[in-house]
Parts: sequence; structure tokens; C-alpha cells
Amino acid sequence: MKGAIRVGVGIACLFLVASCSERTVGVSVTGYNHTKDKYVYMFSVNGAGGPNIEPNEGGGKMVCCASLPAEWRPGMRAKIWWQYGRKNDGDPQPPPQQIELEVPNYGKRVGDIHVHFYDDDKVNLVISSCDLEHPLYPMDEKSRLPWKAKSSKEDYLKWAKKAGGTLNC
Repeated sequence: MKGAIRVGVGIACLFLVASCSERTVGVSVTGYNHTKDKYVYMFSVNGAGGPNIEPNEGGGKMVCCASLPAEWRPGMRAKIWWQYGRKNDGDPQPPPQQIELEVPNYGKRVGDIHVHFYDDDKVNLVISSCDLEHPLYPMDEKSRLPWKAKSSKEDYLKWAKKAGGTLNC
């Protein structure tokens, strides 16, 4: 009987802990390779894998699933791990790279995880429900290259106002 009570108390404690945990949302992971000649063989964000990406390509593939808190909070960090592919057959495999970045403020609107790889092993992390070519994507023009927004923010806002659309990005 005592064993059954212990098991019951243990299960009750597990439910209490689970109910106190943070609510998360499942999101996809995608990447953009802005480099001139480095193939991103594989990458991950906090252990959630992303697609491989040729130089100056990306955004066409998403991998499911990662999770993010339903609401952003200060101090959130993400570990980005990646490995470049060999430039030529027979070349040694380049060593893996890793960086820890602050998760940008996405407020109460969770979006997908977008990882941008640049020359000199620089990495940028974006959380957005829009794709890179959307005018409200949270990135400046220079950082988007070779991609460009399909319209200006002003034109999009005018269209959204006329159409009664929402600014969900």
C-alpha cells in the first residue's frame, strides 16, 4: 500500500511540474547561405536540424521541428552548430563551428527559425513567420543580399490597408 501511495504522489508531482513548465510552440528551421563559396553541409539550432544549403541559396527547404517559448523573454539564447562541406572530393572535412546567439525579440508572435550564414563564419538568427523576400522580414536590405524584398514596406502597408489585411510578420 505504501508503494502505491508513493507512486501516486510521484505521478501527481510530475503533473504539477509539467503544468508549471513554459508553454512552447513547434516551429520549422530553415537556412540561408549568403557565402560565395561555402556549402553548409549541416546545421542545427539547439539540437534541431536544418537543411543543407549551397552558396547563395536557401529558404526553399524547412525542417521540422524545433520549439520556442510561446512568448519571447529577455535572455533567451540559441546554440547554432554547423559544418561546411568539402570544397573538393578528397579534401579533409572542415571542422564544425558553433556560436551562441541571443534570440531576437519576437514578442507574442512566434515564427519559424531562420539562420543566415555569411562569409567569415558570421551567423544571424531571425524568428519570423515571413519569408526573406517579404517586405516586413526583420532584416535590412544589405543583410538580405543576394535576396531582395518583393516590394517596399510602404507599398505593402498601402496594399494591406486597402485589402483590410493584417501585418502578420
